[in-house]
Amino acid sequence: MGDDYETNQKILNKKRAKGYFKPSKVKKFSFFTITLCVLFGVIVSILAIWDFAGDDVLYRTLATLGVISLACVLFTLINENYG
Repeated sequence: MGDDYETNQKILNKKRAKGYFKPSKVKKFSFFTITLCVLFGVIVSILAIWDFAGDDVLYRTLATLGVISLACVLFTLINENYG
């Protein structure tokens, strides 16, 4: 009975994993990139609070990081749904 369950799980996993690029690698890349964007955004925000960076630098940096994060999310969704 255990062998049938494992075989069925392997078949289901193969059916779910679709995309032009391997979805697990795309998710790992997107997670890593978004995590770096969040960490960098926190650092820049702290620098702006302590007046080491101007307000205009803060807003431009956060906007840039937001665009990069959104692009990663959209790429992951497109790869999984249409790949």
